[in-house]
Amino acid sequence: MKAQVSVELLVVVGIGIAIISLYVIYGYDALYSYKMNNDISLLKDSLEKIANTAEEVSFQGEPAKQKINICLPLSLENCSISNKTLSCTLNNGNKIYQDSKVDLTGTLPGSGCWDLILDAEENFVNITLS
Repeated sequence: MKAQVSVELLVVVGIGIAIISLYVIYGYDALYSYKMNNDISLLKDSLEKIANTAEEVSFQGEPAKQKINICLPLSLENCSISNKTLSCTLNNGNKIYQDSKVDLTGTLPGSGCWDLILDAEENFVNITLS
């Protein structure tokens, strides 16, 4: 009789632990997915802000200069500027691109919040840290 109660208790506890484990795994997966989607959205917004500001500065002409603040996610691996394209890679392998209507030069910083200065030159816009 006591052995049967012990076995039943072990079965109930085992099923309970299995159910709790499934919830923990599902919760972690949902949280990770939310974080990655949030990082992608933050990065897209920042790159779009840079491209739009560069177009405004270029339209104003050579002495124009504008300072903007952008925030890049912690999961950022690297960013580069190539002609009219801004491209960044996240640590999960996602690559985000943003095209501009003007040629761009300069470098983009790593993760964190930064103030950038966009200077209009004769045929391009230069991006520097302030």
